[in-house]
Amino acid sequence: MMQTMGWVQWLTWGTGVVVFAVVIGLIIRGVLRAAKRPPEQPSAAARVARDSQLPPALQAQLAALNQRKDNGDISETEYEQQRAALLRTA
Repeated sequence: MMQTMGWVQWLTWGTGVVVFAVVIGLIIRGVLRAAKRPPEQPSAAARVARDSQLPPALQAQLAALNQRKDNGDISETEYEQQRAALLRTA
């Protein structure tokens, strides 16, 4: 004997299908957005800092200084001057 699904079962099934579709859509959107992003280039300054075994506090200061330059808060010249001053103190 075959029974038909009641409204609660249909609601549960429909909700599951919608949630599944949303999750798949979010995954696809994330993959497409990541594909549009240029690959991350390793920073020469970060490599030099790692190779020279600078103290973690100094590396953090250099990273913050680099972030200020990237944000446009300071010019390239100011960045180079402040970076040189920090490295002289090390």
